[in-house]
Amino acid sequence: MRESWLTELSGLLSDGPVNYKYKTKCTWLIEGYPNAVLRLRFNHLATECSWDHMYVYDGDSIYAPLIAAFSGLVVPEIRGNESVPEVETTSGYALLHFFSDAAYNLTGFSIAYSINSCPNNCSGHGRCSTANSASGRVYCECEEYWKGEACNIPYCGGNCGSPGRGYCDLTGEKLCVCNDSWQGEGRKKGTHPLLE
Repeated sequence: MRESWLTELSGLLSDGPVNYKYKTKCTWLIEGYPNAVLRLRFNHLATECSWDHMYVYDGDSIYAPLIAAFSGLVVPEIRGNESVPEVETTSGYALLHFFSDAAYNLTGFSIAYSINSCPNNCSGHGRCSTANSASGRVYCECEEYWKGEACNIPYCGGNCGSPGRGYCDLTGEKLCVCNDSWQGEGRKKGTHPLLE
């Protein structure tokens, strides 16, 4: 059994450059500081489905709350990062435990971790900040056309068909305003609430 203790603010966990071995047992303890948020981003995971598993605990032992279990295949989208799982712990620790059986072995995993970073790096539509945070925790300050914890939700879906069909009005309710002869599905002509 292989065990590792990680204390850097960010890093990468991997099973190695080739397929993981049969009957593998590995444990990683990521130590931040009390109540820090740790984010784990599963960039790649390919294990024998239902037999080889990666468990994630929110704490420093297997007796801490189990918050995620992965087995099978996780492949990121070519354009975008919406399908890459991101797991968050709030105790200041994360314990990861991987084991495989004696049958098939696959390419394994690549997991990036960071302490007190913003969710999904604000999806490229904002910046990470601690300003105005009473708890001192980081959060995303979104660009004007984006919202959500990770700045991943557009205020105006499809930019309201701009330029010919409408425009995104960011004053007041932040909604799409349709040009004459255009309307949103099930909405009155002229304006409609933003598509979520």
